[in-house]
Amino acid sequence: MAELDGTDAALLQALNSHPAHGAVVVRVVRDRDGAVRDFVIERATAAAARLLGPGLDPGVPISRLAGGRGRELLPELTRLLTEGGWAHLRLAPGTDPAEQRVDVDVMGVGDRVVCLLDPGATRPLALQERGFRALVESAVDVIEVIDPSGVIRYVSPGGRAILGYPPERLLGRHFRAKIDPRDVALVQEAFERTLAAQPGEVVEAEFRVRHGEDEFRWVHARGSNHLQTPGIHAVVVNWRDVTVPLELRSRLEYAATHDALTGLANRTLFVDHLELALAAAARHAGSRVAVLFCDLDRFKMVNDSLGHPAGDALLRQVGRRLHEAVRPGDTVARLGGDEFALLCPELVDYVHAHGLAERIMAALEGPYRLEGIPQELLVGTSVGVALSTYPPQSAEQLLQEADTALYEAKRRGRNRVELFSGRLRDSVTDRLGLETDLRRALENGQLVVQYQPKLDLHENRVFSAEALVRWDHPEHGLLLPSAFLPLAEETGLLSPIGEWVLRTAAAQVAAWAHHGLDMSIQINFSNQELNDPGMLTLMEETLAGCAIDPVKLEVDITERAAAADLARTIETVHTVRARGSHVALDDFGTGYCSLTWLQQIPVDTVKLDQTFILRLGEHPASTAIVESVLRLSDALGLITVAEGVETAAQLEQLRDLGCDSAQGFYVGRPMWADDLEKAMT
Repeated sequence: MAELDGTDAALLQALNSHPAHGAVVVRVVRDRDGAVRDFVIERATAAAARLLGPGLDPGVPISRLAGGRGRELLPELTRLLTEGGWAHLRLAPGTDPAEQRVDVDVMGVGDRVVCLLDPGATRPLALQERGFRALVESAVDVIEVIDPSGVIRYVSPGGRAILGYPPERLLGRHFRAKIDPRDVALVQEAFERTLAAQPGEVVEAEFRVRHGEDEFRWVHARGSNHLQTPGIHAVVVNWRDVTVPLELRSRLEYAATHDALTGLANRTLFVDHLELALAAAARHAGSRVAVLFCDLDRFKMVNDSLGHPAGDALLRQVGRRLHEAVRPGDTVARLGGDEFALLCPELVDYVHAHGLAERIMAALEGPYRLEGIPQELLVGTSVGVALSTYPPQSAEQLLQEADTALYEAKRRGRNRVELFSGRLRDSVTDRLGLETDLRRALENGQLVVQYQPKLDLHENRVFSAEALVRWDHPEHGLLLPSAFLPLAEETGLLSPIGEWVLRTAAAQVAAWAHHGLDMSIQINFSNQELNDPGMLTLMEETLAGCAIDPVKLEVDITERAAAADLARTIETVHTVRARGSHVALDDFGTGYCSLTWLQQIPVDTVKLDQTFILRLGEHPASTAIVESVLRLSDALGLITVAEGVETAAQLEQLRDLGCDSAQGFYVGRPMWADDLEKAMT
């Protein structure tokens, strides 16, 4: 025979202890949502049938008992099932309401309710002491009886597991003896509310009880006032151990409000703290709240070169440094990626906020040592600062202002602090409007191309032209590339604009050829376009589609574009030249390149920057540099182009020095394709 569990053994003991009184055990029936729907009879003694009449068969729903007795019982059974404890009822026997009612003691035990019936006018002590004690002491929940002075009269044996010692030690002592000192005031207040409660009213509380000498357990307690209940005259408390679910809830709440990688607050918690800080600042005219957004400069390079584990280790170190650098009471959060936020309440003005931002930058710029990485890492940081007004703006607006300031700090060169201001807001608004207009410019045909002629100094004829994109803005007129290409690069529009320029310029070369004009074209490539594999395919398809000899297309790359990824630049230049097009190194002498790069990058042409041409013949150093570059280029078999030629004297001196070709206002300003064609014919 299978061994009975504690509750079943206690039930049998209770039933067998009262053959004359009778007992009924019912089990709860729930709906899909877990709500109590009914109870069914599980077992009933013969004495119970004699006292309450027929119909107490196993499986019969309580709600269907004759005479409405079941419906009378349902609310009390449901309460006992959810709250625990016991109750005393008087039920009519059989179906005749005139018959003498039967006293019934009712107690909830797990998912069952036990009813012990007394046939007489009195309720013998044995009915409680023997039957209920057997049930109470087998229950998982702890049952405690406390007199009005707070002295414990009874604690069920289930308390041993929670308390870590025999519960008998508490008998005769005040209930505070078992409470963790941190929660004594809370429990005392709950006990006083229970003393004042009405019969049937339940007072709930969660608190910690001592477990052994040094530990504690969380319990959920439900107290009820039984001072007027015969045989009890005390406060009855049911409590159970909820340490595990509370710890789980605590971990879930922590995970919902903290960043898993750094342990810092996440955006949700940061916004909550910000809203509280702004509410406090609204009550004090001199108090202001600062929000600092911090972004690590070029963090992607760490992930790409050293791997994501190294990047994660760096972010953890950055989080620790930020936490150590701020004041007590400040909040540090990781918003995602390499972006952090600081909330600094009770500041006075932007001077104090700027000083705090400078301290943050200094704390982050020091070298970082990462496990498994031999070299030290130096990190630059861009910081955007926004300060609340009085009365304060909303949390969302202050966050937006800090983000705007951070964007400006990164746009202006990174590794700097930028403070939000009305001027900055207007500037960003203008830029956002310009960005929206730029996105529509391609669709609406507002981009145009002008062509600046290039003169062959040996044959004294125009043989080529540089394609220069312009934006014919409906309100601002004709905008030069410097007014919109940096924005296009930031917003990801540079590639589609470059693709459009390539197709337009190639089509123009084909049109000139159709009119008998033999011209080649130069197109400037940014570092994005230069390192875009799809651009090479596009070049090939475009040239084939326009039936243009690839030699008629020259790709101009700047030193800055070449320096972005030298290895890839060399590979791209090789590919372009292998397909028949030429490559020119633009603005030579002003950027990152040394003369030795001319040996590494297999270009066809070197274009001398106009800064050297401007002082040609007037400044010995400029003349010497131009002469040296021309001689070196000749030795390397490179074609030379002088940019920015504005006078006849400059042109003649370049011809005398052996320069191959020239560009500039003296040769010809950028012009429309039709005007260039007319000028050449």
